[in-house]
Amino acid sequence: MKAFLRAILINLLVVYLVDAVYPGFSILHDAKTLITAAVIWLLLNKIVKPIIKLFLLPINLITLNLFSWVVSLITLFLLPLIVSGVKISPYDFPGFNYQGFSVPPFHLNLFLSFLVASSFLNLFHNNTSAIIDP
Repeated sequence: MKAFLRAILINLLVVYLVDAVYPGFSILHDAKTLITAAVIWLLLNKIVKPIIKLFLLPINLITLNLFSWVVSLITLFLLPLIVSGVKISPYDFPGFNYQGFSVPPFHLNLFLSFLVASSFLNLFHNNTSAIIDP
């Protein structure tokens, strides 16, 4: 039970951080939606993700696990369908200039927005888990 609550709190922190960092990922800031999203994200990662990995095992073996990002993308696609307060939308990056370093503005369509949100969720989850669970 203690490990389950720790996992929920880690997912709660991760979902909140991704909402704060990436504007294409938005979630309602009430306790019910945040906790529901954290619990559903935990269940998707612990139950649904292994099933999807099993179905995609031949493709992952052929591509030497380069196709594994699709599994994270599918689980993230299920999150807004289940939790009504979570929304992933296209994002227009305004560009960036700093001391001669320039990144031009560009548009992230819905697929790329899902990919960026999935990457942020996995990155923050791995780092937060490494800090909290030694």
